[in-house]
Amino acid sequence: MSNTYRYTELFRSFQGEGTHTGKNTLWLRWFLCNLQCNGFGQKDPTDESSYTLPYETIDITDITELGQLPVFEYGCDSSYSWAKKYRHLAADQTAEQIADLLEQNLRSPTNPEGKFLHPRSGEETHMCFTGGEPMMRQSQRGIEEVMRELHKRKNMPNFITVETNGTQKLSPEFREFLQWFGKDGEVCEWFWSFSPKLFNTSGEKAKKAIKPEVIADYQQYSPNGHLKFVVNGTQETWDELEQVVSEFREHGIEYPVWIMPVGATKEQQEENTVKDIVAETLSRGYNVSGRLHAHMLGNELGT
Repeated sequence: MSNTYRYTELFRSFQGEGTHTGKNTLWLRWFLCNLQCNGFGQKDPTDESSYTLPYETIDITDITELGQLPVFEYGCDSSYSWAKKYRHLAADQTAEQIADLLEQNLRSPTNPEGKFLHPRSGEETHMCFTGGEPMMRQSQRGIEEVMRELHKRKNMPNFITVETNGTQKLSPEFREFLQWFGKDGEVCEWFWSFSPKLFNTSGEKAKKAIKPEVIADYQQYSPNGHLKFVVNGTQETWDELEQVVSEFREHGIEYPVWIMPVGATKEQQEENTVKDIVAETLSRGYNVSGRLHAHMLGNELGT
């Protein structure tokens, strides 16, 4: 029997954050994460006793699919991708079934066969694995099996992004997969989108969330990537950011840094503090990232 893999969302949209903003992208959001990031959006992210966590309190009795959920303003905006409360709403499918759905999402009147390389525009659709934490699934080989299935169908994406918090060590099996994956120059880019969690924004302590030795190891397998930090504009957060970036640089991590204002919703991304964060980001010499999908498509899952 074929292995099955649990995921919460499979959809087509565009990349709304960081380096590849605006790129046509297929998304596969795996279920499970080792971090909770309950501090996001809270008045004091360092004080757990003050948290408001709608993902814990919302009544989901009549919820039959994840698309019916709101975007949570406080805590992790994708908590439905790891909280046990939502596990029954996640899909559990084989690599073949997942590949079928990926191609189905790619199909259109101008791309009837569902190819990553669009036959009319000549543009490449990116493939993004996100979560949750997609690198927790290395032993189950979910990413690997989906990519091998697409390879068998001669429909491999040439641009692959893995959105990760950068805390999970590479397994021997995943190392072998990465070596196989790029051996013949078939893939244009394997992109690591690292989002290390700052304590003063996420509530996650550095001992658990900041792993420069892990990210340095990932860098050996692809120089393509970025470091994306969510900040709330407090001096404590900026000080922590500089400390973490310095630590990463000391470990030889050369990825460019992107700064994104905290806020899961369109309204939060338009608050007055955002302008101050943008100005401070530019003055420190870093790149600015918004959440373009929220601005253009609104507060909905699957965007």
